[in-house]
Amino acid sequence: MKKINQFFKKHWKKFLLTIIIIAIIAGIIYLSFRAYDRYRENLLTDPAWIRENVNLVKNDEGVYEVEKNEDISIFSEDYQNIIEEKIDALKDSADYTIEEPLIIHNPYGTGSLSYYLYYTDSDEDLDYKIETEGYSDFEKEISHKDSNEYQLIGFVPGETNTLTLTSGDKEHEFTITTPKSKADIDTQVEVIDGDSDEELTDGLYALLGHDKNYNSNIYLYDNEGVLREEFVLDSYRADRIIFEDDYMYYAYNKKGIVKVNDLGKIEEFYDLGNYTMHHDMVYDEDNNRFVILVNEDGTDTIEDVIITVDLDTKKIEKIVDMKDLLPEFYLNAVKPEGKNTYGGYELDWIHLNSLSLIGDDIVLSSRELSTIIYISNAYTDPSVKYLLTDESVTEDTSYGDLLYEKVGDFVSQAGQHSITYYRDETLEDGEYYLYMFNNNYQGARTRPNFDWSNYPGTGTYNEGETSYFYQYKVNENDKTYELVKSFEIPYSSIVSDVEILDGGNVVVGSGKDNSYGEYDNDGNLIRQFNYNSKKYAYRVFKYEFNNLFD
Repeated sequence: MKKINQFFKKHWKKFLLTIIIIAIIAGIIYLSFRAYDRYRENLLTDPAWIRENVNLVKNDEGVYEVEKNEDISIFSEDYQNIIEEKIDALKDSADYTIEEPLIIHNPYGTGSLSYYLYYTDSDEDLDYKIETEGYSDFEKEISHKDSNEYQLIGFVPGETNTLTLTSGDKEHEFTITTPKSKADIDTQVEVIDGDSDEELTDGLYALLGHDKNYNSNIYLYDNEGVLREEFVLDSYRADRIIFEDDYMYYAYNKKGIVKVNDLGKIEEFYDLGNYTMHHDMVYDEDNNRFVILVNEDGTDTIEDVIITVDLDTKKIEKIVDMKDLLPEFYLNAVKPEGKNTYGGYELDWIHLNSLSLIGDDIVLSSRELSTIIYISNAYTDPSVKYLLTDESVTEDTSYGDLLYEKVGDFVSQAGQHSITYYRDETLEDGEYYLYMFNNNYQGARTRPNFDWSNYPGTGTYNEGETSYFYQYKVNENDKTYELVKSFEIPYSSIVSDVEILDGGNVVVGSGKDNSYGEYDNDGNLIRQFNYNSKKYAYRVFKYEFNNLFD
């Protein structure tokens, strides 16, 4: 030890100098990496650099493909506009016919199983058919467009597809090999026919939130269970697709919404700023704005705030904070041990999971309270008009006066999702329907001592006998509600949705069961589809995509 001390005293200046040199080198390396990162960030937002590093290249089948630097995001105005410029240049470079058209695989990056098509020698409507060995055929008819530009979907990923184009008396066939999906997703889901003799409706089933957020794209399946399109997202599941004026709107990440045209081009981006999306958004046609369930950044609670986004001005307005409207429920909540579903420690005391508009009023679903909440004058002076829930939920609060009276003998909804409002001509003024996926689940982390004895037959997170389609008729005149339709559906403790289609069929997405299905108006199964998943899908809707793919 004495020799070591003597050695250190003799050479301490060298040691110090070495340490200083190492620190300087480390600092230089760190600053170099930081400078390089900034340089890369600047390049990725430089239109000139993007233009040089994005190209359309023709493959051996005569189809153009996008070649680009993998770090270039499709989710920017620059990328979308530059791709459009390059498409326009190709359009001007030759005379394209239905026998020799311009075909580009997914140029805008939004639909990985789609192809851009352009030709100018026919002004008739376009019919196209896709044939793929081992899969059912896919056929579409598209009305003629003056631009002569079309977006084709239906190509099976990872397979050689035969495309037949027919317009007037012109017909031609092409062989197109479509790339595999990058996601771990079924190309063909299991199909089980039910006992109903009713026909399935037209359209495509949109699988949202597959495997929670791990495979977060939107997957479109046809009535035979074949994957026909994949809308590409950026780490958020999207909660629904909204259609307006021949455009699609959907969330592409947790803080952003895109407006997509019929060719797949993103025409607008909507930034949510200090808010993060969760669970649901709907469109208010009268005021041309979205109404969105959000988390507010920097607060100690989650899933209890509602905002609007004006589609014209992109202005964001916070309209509802449920802590202000139901403070006793908030104050009575017990903060559970451990993290919430986002990996943080914010209090999830109400867990709003869906909303439906009635003029300027909003109907909300609270999973944590197993309660339907009606908010009046949501935009200007919000207040709770009524609650639909079991009376045991409002014990130890003053909210008993807000309860509507239950007519009939039935078990109240528990852990419900996808509350939806609608009316028909048989109803009187002040009457309407609310339908939902009644999960029939007895779970509430912030109310650990809640007595579930008024909810016989409810299940736990991992086990349960059945969930239900529930439809209430609400009568505001006498402040009552009654269960007018109910049928059993596959059990799912969380997530999930139901949707009544035009014509009366009902689409059911049962997340934890890894299934979705279509039922007739009497609740009889027409067809069920079972998919593979490590977790579940959040929702399944069925859309016709009118004026987008036809």
